[in-house]
Amino acid sequence: MGVNDLQEKESKPTPWGFWATIGFSCLIVLSYFACGIIVTAGFIGMAYPSGNKPDLEQLTSNGLLVTLAILFSSPLIISLTVLFAKLRKGITIKEYLALHEMHWREITAWSFSLLLLAAASDGLTLLLKKPIAQEFMLNVYLTASVRPLLWIALVIAAPLSEEILFRGFLFKGIQDSRLGAPGAIILTSLAWAPLHNQYDLYGIATVTAIGLLFGFARLKTNSVYTTIVMHALANLIAAMEVLVYLGQTPGSS
Repeated sequence: MGVNDLQEKESKPTPWGFWATIGFSCLIVLSYFACGIIVTAGFIGMAYPSGNKPDLEQLTSNGLLVTLAILFSSPLIISLTVLFAKLRKGITIKEYLALHEMHWREITAWSFSLLLLAAASDGLTLLLKKPIAQEFMLNVYLTASVRPLLWIALVIAAPLSEEILFRGFLFKGIQDSRLGAPGAIILTSLAWAPLHNQYDLYGIATVTAIGLLFGFARLKTNSVYTTIVMHALANLIAAMEVLVYLGQTPGSS
């Protein structure tokens, strides 16, 4: 019986161990920042050819720069995540990154749970007399010279790359460690939230809560597709709140 259990454990597809998972994930995040620096440098060189120094505060919320940074870094994040997952023998990419098909009804149910959380969050924000539309998002939208690309970056590219890394690769590695599923849900949320450093502490706390919901959905459905859709919906809601605040439509200038 003990021999059979050992053989079953050895034959079970397993991801990288905890520390290898953390290490690879850190390399991917560092690559993301490096890509952002390169894109920013190129943007400054093209937008300020005369050598004038840009306002750094305005630069970080420049809509075109944010769009380009997301569109360039997302393929890099996905490629590196798939590469490190593929390097682990004995487990398929599909199993590693939880690329399991989902029924539309289940995705709809989880999307509805996100809408409830978003409504509760907005209600609390209003009670605390804080703005629903974040100043960062307002600046990004107003300075985005190519709005369709901004929508693609926010609603497609960012959710795809971030979920494949955090609720795919990182989640699987932590889940199979001693920390188990609770650790995977909590740590992926805590690791993901600080990337949204454009927000204040209240905004980051809100992102953390959303990340916990994403992690729970990933656990229950065993599919990263669920969280990709939920993430896309969350970004869409944030963008629509900006439009409502500005009284515009997605295609308006």
